[in-house]
Amino acid sequence: MALLPDLDVKSLLNVVEENFERVGLKSFAICMIYIGEHVVPKDQLIKNFEATINDVNAGYCDIKLCGLLMVYDSYFIHIIEGSEDTVHRHLRFLFEHEVKWVQQNTQDDEASSSAVEDGKEGLTVILEEKVATNEIKMFKRLKMLTVYHCIQTLTFEDWRALTARPPSLIGTLDIHGSMVEHMEQLRICLDKIKRICAYAKADQDLSFEGLSAVDPKMEALPEAALLDYLLQSRFILDLRHVVHLHRRVDDYAFYFENVWPLPTHFTPRLLYKLKVDDSFVEPLPVMPWEMIQKEVDEEEREERQSASSSSD
Repeated sequence: MALLPDLDVKSLLNVVEENFERVGLKSFAICMIYIGEHVVPKDQLIKNFEATINDVNAGYCDIKLCGLLMVYDSYFIHIIEGSEDTVHRHLRFLFEHEVKWVQQNTQDDEASSSAVEDGKEGLTVILEEKVATNEIKMFKRLKMLTVYHCIQTLTFEDWRALTARPPSLIGTLDIHGSMVEHMEQLRICLDKIKRICAYAKADQDLSFEGLSAVDPKMEALPEAALLDYLLQSRFILDLRHVVHLHRRVDDYAFYFENVWPLPTHFTPRLLYKLKVDDSFVEPLPVMPWEMIQKEVDEEEREERQSASSSSD
């Protein structure tokens, strides 16, 4: 009896692992692009972002973080690539750095105010109202522009930060416009960011400092007014809200769970308002015992009739 040949049988896991090996990844990668408005100097902002990136990459991670941070005087654009876990871990670390920065600034303000009070002995010092601790933030506004899931190749090999002065926006943008107008401006901003990524991938020593107004690289920089417009848009999700929703599954209440009685196809509706037409319904079959009972009833009726006629 001839033996069957050995078949190369692959499971779904084998196919997925083989595809990951071909693209040089260990898990699915994502690319997140978010923007924000900051209140700290450029160098300090870059140090805070770099600290979070190093903290994430120093620990265990399937895909190390890489990307590009573009910093303006008051705004920034961050393109970050990695696994979903590492990207959201970076965001959590970033907000933790913000909390530490707020606490440190609050302590410095309290120390400076106490020093002023000690130096003004015998005098009434009217101090300005202090800003509440929960109102002090490193980032005024943060918005997530888009997320690309299951990307096959990474655009960047490492993480770096660049500074630039964007060009001025010609014209005005209506923040109260329709969603179509907001999405069109979002598309324009993403197209510019795509050009920045192309420049960064082609030139490892890329710099946007000292560019002239007619330089082609200036056209790739999103204008500050455009970023401010997107940060005010009500159609774009807040980054803090996105982080809050990550790994959080709320209980969804269906409509039929909130009403009583439960609406099902067995529940008769409008029973007394509709006239049921049963003319098309076939009659039920007559059972044998029903035939016997019918014969007995007829015999009893005949006997009663005969008894009544004889009495007459």
